[in-house]
Amino acid sequence: MKKLIYFLLILPLLFAFGKNKKPKHSKFLTKYYVEVPAGKVVLSTKDYDIILKNKKAGQETELGIDSCETFYVSKGEVSNIHYKEFLSYLRQTGRMKEYTDNIPDTTVWRSKLSYNEPFMNYYYKHSAYNGYPVVGVTLKQANAYAEWLTEIYAMKDQEAKITFSVPTKKQWIRAARGETVNFYPWGGPNLRNSKGNYLANFKNLDAGNIHFNREKKAYELKISKTVADEMIITVPSQSYYPNSFGLYNMCGNVAELVSDENIAMGGSWNDTGYDIRVESEQSAIEPSSTVGFRVIATIEEK
Repeated sequence: MKKLIYFLLILPLLFAFGKNKKPKHSKFLTKYYVEVPAGKVVLSTKDYDIILKNKKAGQETELGIDSCETFYVSKGEVSNIHYKEFLSYLRQTGRMKEYTDNIPDTTVWRSKLSYNEPFMNYYYKHSAYNGYPVVGVTLKQANAYAEWLTEIYAMKDQEAKITFSVPTKKQWIRAARGETVNFYPWGGPNLRNSKGNYLANFKNLDAGNIHFNREKKAYELKISKTVADEMIITVPSQSYYPNSFGLYNMCGNVAELVSDENIAMGGSWNDTGYDIRVESEQSAIEPSSTVGFRVIATIEEK
């Protein structure tokens, strides 16, 4: 009888413990990543126009519609401090070739700014820029970072196999706008919110950039390329306003590498508002001061 009473007393505690216990990876992922649930993704607004046209004609089609399984994606772009942790680990464990192969190319600033020494010397190295997105990296280097994360996490968690990687183009678009066909991650067609605040980091052109060339008798855009003229560069990885999934800077700030093509998506600080749409692409064969990356995680329970 006493044993029965004791069991009845601890039963609620056992139930509560079992109910509240979460996998080790849950706390880590919810802190740095957000879940993007399985669902459909429209890769191009042009495809969506075809879909609508066919629907009006009574023809159902899946053209241009793809799908994604559930994955987790980092809330912001990989920052300088996170990338430094990667390189520090390689150096401390004696993997010197990997270390040297993955150092960012800081000379990329020379191709964008004429007064470039401060950024070339300090952007990656100085602690003031720790929270800013790492740039000057290639897809190969981004993949190496993701593989390192996978390796490190495997040492900490035996409950699940978590694989980190650079997202595919399909996954990136899914994370940027879900099942919608919005031009921008924040939903609407505008670059400002109702309070007049900008929703992303991009090159803002106004009347001060317009010049009338009297010889050609035509208007021209005059875009400064010097820091002295206060051109905006990157901002911290978790800046401005998150999209509906809780992701920051999916468009603007730095264009983001995808794994299946030599391109980066979403535009950057050096692009105009039209060119920071979800579908905006730029070449990413060479490292650039306008290109960074974020990583995704997929979970396989053991």
